[in-house]
Amino acid sequence: MTCNIYLSEEFERIWKRILNEENFAFLRHGDGERAIMEGRSVTAQEGWKAPNHVTKLGYDCLDALLLADERVWYGISCPCCDSAAYYWYVSRIPNKNITFANIWINSNYNLFIKSFNELKRDAIVIANHRAVNKQIGNLHILEYYSVGDDCISFWETESDNLLKKIKDDYGKRDNLLYVVSAGPMSGPIIAELFKNNPNNCYIDFGSALDTYIHNKITRPYMNKNSKYAKRQCWMYDPKTTNFNVTVVCNLYKRPDNLLIQLEAISNQTLKPKEILLYQDGISDNYKIELLLSLKDRFDNIQIATENTGVWKRFEYAKTSASCPLICIFDDDTIPGKRWLENCYSCMQEREGIYGTVGIVMYNPTKYPYHGFLRVGWPGPNSKVTEVDFVGHSWFLKKECLDYMFDGTEEYQSFKYVAEDMCISVQCQKKGIKTFVPPHPYTNHELWGSLPVYARVLGNSSQAVSLNNSNYIKMHDAVSCYLRDGWKPLIFTNTLYPLSILLKLIGEQIMGRIVFLVSWIKREIKGLFPKKSCI
Repeated sequence: MTCNIYLSEEFERIWKRILNEENFAFLRHGDGERAIMEGRSVTAQEGWKAPNHVTKLGYDCLDALLLADERVWYGISCPCCDSAAYYWYVSRIPNKNITFANIWINSNYNLFIKSFNELKRDAIVIANHRAVNKQIGNLHILEYYSVGDDCISFWETESDNLLKKIKDDYGKRDNLLYVVSAGPMSGPIIAELFKNNPNNCYIDFGSALDTYIHNKITRPYMNKNSKYAKRQCWMYDPKTTNFNVTVVCNLYKRPDNLLIQLEAISNQTLKPKEILLYQDGISDNYKIELLLSLKDRFDNIQIATENTGVWKRFEYAKTSASCPLICIFDDDTIPGKRWLENCYSCMQEREGIYGTVGIVMYNPTKYPYHGFLRVGWPGPNSKVTEVDFVGHSWFLKKECLDYMFDGTEEYQSFKYVAEDMCISVQCQKKGIKTFVPPHPYTNHELWGSLPVYARVLGNSSQAVSLNNSNYIKMHDAVSCYLRDGWKPLIFTNTLYPLSILLKLIGEQIMGRIVFLVSWIKREIKGLFPKKSCI
């Protein structure tokens, strides 16, 4: 289990650096900045709009994430408020100096105002044009540099001139406090000024300065009676938490899927540290040659000269992955963009094997012909669900692969099947259980396999599960595992499969109700369009 850090404690730690007049940089990033960096259209509370492509500001924000200097700190979204943004940032910022983007606000806001008003030092203010010539706390302001309301267009046309002027005026001065409140432009501004001269204190104070700049309350957290003013937040300790994940892709006879899968994996909120590819050999002189441009997107590739079956990719992962956590994908599995995040957060709560589709057997001796339930994308589950074994993708600790190959030569002889069961069988001996993470009916981003692809790819002629001879081998494998002491869930709780079935039925009913209500609301809105202001 990992340790946590908390919003209230982090304020004291960062503020002490400012009071001690240390020279460091503090950059903050939230949901708006992330949208700009991803090229997603977004409209901010301040009125600016970002287009659905990466702008100059987006690219410069991305560059600003890469400062590895120990004097640089990053404030990011927390997992309790915006889990997707948290994992997106924490897996893309190489610097371990990470804290809260909302460090000055929410439950810390009153303390911030009190502390900020006690600051008395020379300062440069870089903020909205409405701040010019206004008193900001009790600072001795040497110069105001103003930015426009529309951060996208301002950065496109004015950023170079702004940064040049600041450098020309104060670029050689040391030990100054740079007070920055420029929205998404704050990160690139601070990054550029820090690189020019690190001997100053550069702080993004964001909307916490709005009462000084705009002379009014602009955010709900400024109202001490609001729920936002009471919000306490947490995140995993960035100094001790390892977010590195190795992803292993598998290529056999479906090369058309690979690029789609690679795009889905590369764009995960929890970005993989490395992506590996195992390309199995194909008989009958059939050969797949990948384009060099595609090969270059993998950190390592192993190409087999003959068909090695379904086990070898796991052995390849065991010997080639450098990260403590591994996610192995079947070649017909296209995950939602938050799948790795979903698995990782579940793993922090409870160690286990997490997969896309889970099997719960209520008559193990009849598997795979009948006598089982499927949990995951075929049977959505709103909560983590324990299962007998999983398939399609496997998220696990690297040592689980050591257990998989420890004295399992007999099982490996099945070659084309039974690897999915083997992992769970072997890990069960170590007290490690198998689960399917939540697959909320209305949020496919968290799913291990997007149904729009799964329904087609899972039924293609290349699917191992559709081969009758493989069905026989699966049945024989279950018999071997049971003989050797495997205990499916029904052996310890005869009502467990029934309870899962009832939950799956409930999920389907509730999911369809939610979908229907959303559809009705959308249709009603369509009947009464908003009147034009023109």
